[in-house]
Amino acid sequence: MKRPAWLGILAASLIPFVLTLGNSMMVPVVPVMQSSFGVTPTAASLLITAYSVVAVVLMPVAGFLSDRISRRRLAIAALGVAAAGGGVAVVGASAAHSYAWVLVGRIVQGVGAAFSMPLALPLASDLAAPHVRGRAAGFTEVGNTVGKLASPILGALLASWAFFAPFWAVFALCGTLAATLAWMIPRRGALPPRNHPPASWRLAFHAHAPLLIATYLSGAVSMLCLFGGLVSLSESLADDAHVPEWQNGLLLSIPQAALCLASLVTGLLSDRWKALARAAIALGLAWTSASLGAAGAHPDVGWQIASVSFGAFGIGTAITAIDACLATALSREVRGSLSALYTSARFLGPTVGPPLASWLQAFGAQTPYAVLAAIALAAALTSGALLLSRSARGGEPAADERQAART
Repeated sequence: MKRPAWLGILAASLIPFVLTLGNSMMVPVVPVMQSSFGVTPTAASLLITAYSVVAVVLMPVAGFLSDRISRRRLAIAALGVAAAGGGVAVVGASAAHSYAWVLVGRIVQGVGAAFSMPLALPLASDLAAPHVRGRAAGFTEVGNTVGKLASPILGALLASWAFFAPFWAVFALCGTLAATLAWMIPRRGALPPRNHPPASWRLAFHAHAPLLIATYLSGAVSMLCLFGGLVSLSESLADDAHVPEWQNGLLLSIPQAALCLASLVTGLLSDRWKALARAAIALGLAWTSASLGAAGAHPDVGWQIASVSFGAFGIGTAITAIDACLATALSREVRGSLSALYTSARFLGPTVGPPLASWLQAFGAQTPYAVLAAIALAAALTSGALLLSRSARGGEPAADERQAART
């Protein structure tokens, strides 16, 4: 039975949703795991960072492979690995009561995430018609942001039942998604790209160098500002306003909701206003810079929540515009390799942003906002110059779009 393309695009959008849940759900559980296993705070936080570090290292490999074998098969197998990692962590936490087992399970989950997370964008782009490819890419970003919004609440609810319950959720969600992809994405609609010389991705990078450099830089800085801003806001809520922990989580969901709204709006408009997609990247970062600068200009916590939320809206606009640009500019043969590098660059944000913001807090509660605003402004100016350059505007359209134009 032939299945509509939108069903496969929906399945691809669920990949970042599930994998974002699989990592961010663990954040509320870290203090509980620290006391349950009797480890140091650094060892407990390693259960979060190990997942991200493994993913950053292996994502480019996943993208390279996805340009040579079926992305559908690779995603299904990788989600099976992530589910297995969740199973190992469940056994280690509930039966063996072993920190080492849980850490191994998290590393295995990171491997599964590394080989599936970067496939969402190219999979959705492969399945979509050229005239709606930007919108399909935007939906994968919506899945990512909804996962960020829901994960703290879901993680806290599961942890209230048992501290190892989030590991059960990872096992169930990843296993279910693997079966869903097998059913919702047709085999013929997800054929592997045509054979091509190994150097073709290098040629494509050279052809789209201004666009790619700008998007990699903008993606990394956007996530750095998002997670750095959230950590700064969280510490202000706890230290200055003395907000209880559960209220802290609810208030931090406001910027996440703004991020989700921006992703949805930008994704829906990206195909109608293709000429503005590149400008939206630089404008989104500039908006973020102004908002974070405003957050640091006044110590009032309500003002900071509003300012960080406006900044998150700018970030959502920028990253969704990036997805649309990559989906429409890159041909199918190199879409996996070059978009995976972008996904890997984005993962540097949650890895570097929180410790940077915490370190800057020592120089004053408003210092992190000022530094992040300066970084966002520098990225906006740099990416704007690259994206609006003559070489960037004169790049070749994607090969499959040229074929569609001829037919």
